[in-house]
Amino acid sequence: MRLTDYQTLCIDAHGVLIDRDSAILRGLSPLLAQLEDPPPPSRVIADYVEALTSVADEEMDSVSAHCFVHRTLADRWALSPSWQQSIEFASRLGVGSLYEDSPGALQYLRKFYRLRVVTTLDAAEFAAFDQRLGLAAEERLTTGSFIAARARIKAFCADPALLLLCAGPPPQGAAGYRRILRTSSAETIDSKRDFVSLGAFIRAHQNALRSDIV
Repeated sequence: MRLTDYQTLCIDAHGVLIDRDSAILRGLSPLLAQLEDPPPPSRVIADYVEALTSVADEEMDSVSAHCFVHRTLADRWALSPSWQQSIEFASRLGVGSLYEDSPGALQYLRKFYRLRVVTTLDAAEFAAFDQRLGLAAEERLTTGSFIAARARIKAFCADPALLLLCAGPPPQGAAGYRRILRTSSAETIDSKRDFVSLGAFIRAHQNALRSDIV
């Protein structure tokens, strides 16, 4: 399906609207500095997402989950940090910062799609972002949990008229999705599905609109 064929746009906020990747890369820099040949940022973020998926559960708060993520990544890279180092990594991540193109992009996309923005943050953590994004109540889904957020996104993807916009891997079986890969190099991008920014995605949407008019 073309971008203009979808009626609803579900956005996985982390990595698309909210930048926490920069904090993750900074937090992991002491581990990466110990590697003779550290992986590129895109691989580090992919490893982080995979590790978080493997360790997170409904009972874990963010600090606990990221403490175990730190140790999982260290094991993968054959390193042995102290528990204190893992705790410090987890406690310093914070909630991230808003990408500068996010507010304007949502204003544009709202004209063409019903928006559903899913975040792992809870309502209080997301409030500062929402002051700039201006989401309506029905557009905002603050889950407070990585597992809960993934479950909501997976449920949304059962709708064939819904397009998912995400930064990481989509749920298994998701047909309609595009990815915003801000930390990826050109060699890793699928030109049909992947975009380096929200602006690039919007330009693709505008091109699809022009094709519809012609």
